[in-house]
Amino acid sequence: MDIKRDVKFACNKLAIKKLRKHQQKPINAILNEQDTLSIAPTSAGKSAIYQIPAILHPDKPTLVVEPTLSLLHDQVQKLKSQGISVEYIDSTLTKSEQQKILTSFAKGNLNILYLTPERLQSESFLCALSHIRLFMLVVDECHCVLDWGYSFRESYLLIGKFVDSLSYRPVIAAFTATASEYDIEQICKLLSMKDTAIFINDLYRKNLTFIKKYAADRSVKQRLLMKYLRKYHNNSTVIYCNTKIAVDAVYEFLQKKFPGEVVKCHSAMSAKKRTEHELEFLTGEKTIMVATSAFGMGIDLDALDLVVHFNMPLSIIDYMQQAGRAGRNGQRAHCILLYDDTDYFVSQGILSDVPDETAQKRALMRLDEIKDYCDDNDNCMAQMLLSSFGQKSKKPCNHCTNCQKSRRS
Repeated sequence: MDIKRDVKFACNKLAIKKLRKHQQKPINAILNEQDTLSIAPTSAGKSAIYQIPAILHPDKPTLVVEPTLSLLHDQVQKLKSQGISVEYIDSTLTKSEQQKILTSFAKGNLNILYLTPERLQSESFLCALSHIRLFMLVVDECHCVLDWGYSFRESYLLIGKFVDSLSYRPVIAAFTATASEYDIEQICKLLSMKDTAIFINDLYRKNLTFIKKYAADRSVKQRLLMKYLRKYHNNSTVIYCNTKIAVDAVYEFLQKKFPGEVVKCHSAMSAKKRTEHELEFLTGEKTIMVATSAFGMGIDLDALDLVVHFNMPLSIIDYMQQAGRAGRNGQRAHCILLYDDTDYFVSQGILSDVPDETAQKRALMRLDEIKDYCDDNDNCMAQMLLSSFGQKSKKPCNHCTNCQKSRRS
């Protein structure tokens, strides 16, 4: 294999003019059939790192595990538009449609197949898989293995068991924008990765301005929300809430302020209505999305230049994942965090339902970390976020809430 020539061929198929430095090494590791974990900020082009090697192995298909249907559909639509042989299997398809795709997959007619982790435990899928040899298993947004596996999606914890059950071993590749040293170790273990090549990129993004404000009560939060929307809402805005009830309340509040511009997304909505709202937002028909944490994961929306957290997130990792969705194309963007005294206790109640005792303890520890971040009014917010992931920034950002406070004092 002439790696340079072949990689250039795959780049042309994906309409990539030039690979960035942080993409080249993990691509080479995968092409050398080495298990690979890549940690890079949002908009760093992580999907190309596995798509290029997959395209270069048309004789052996690649499986890609995605956490949400919206992300799965988005990726497949883009690849199909670029002429890649790709499909997905999910619950929105009829049984006959699923069987048709499985048959095509078993015959080796698909280059890449996208699915959710639950599909790896399906008997019909495992039967189809027994007739074909995989090149690679990709776990996108692999922080979900820890964040969701122990709480409400046990299938994430069974991916490693699935790998071990195969009569041959594909390359395992995992990707995320956020993972601590402890997380890296646990993810590799749970995915049954071996001799893993780990690539950690600088998570600092100078185009993001971090702002946080304490609110005495909900009415103060609403006033602050309106203040920042009037100031920074230019193109598209996502407002994250910690519960479905909060999403509905903020949605109703904003409907009156921005009629015809607001949509919402949470798990209590019907799949049809949720998809409708997501499409309206992603196409730019509506400009404000109020949602719980799963919305937006991996979605490529260049117009997003404001992310507001109406409640304290569950962890620093959640906050970095969600805030990092702003400013994907390098434009200046603002990340606003509003919090009050009740947020912490509401989150404690949410995390008390985590069934695994060790995971619950870890989740509560993460909650305390984000509370400390909210309560710290002295240190640079960007530096605090980076230090949570074992990274350092020599200079403060000079434009976050705490840095601006220091400059005024």
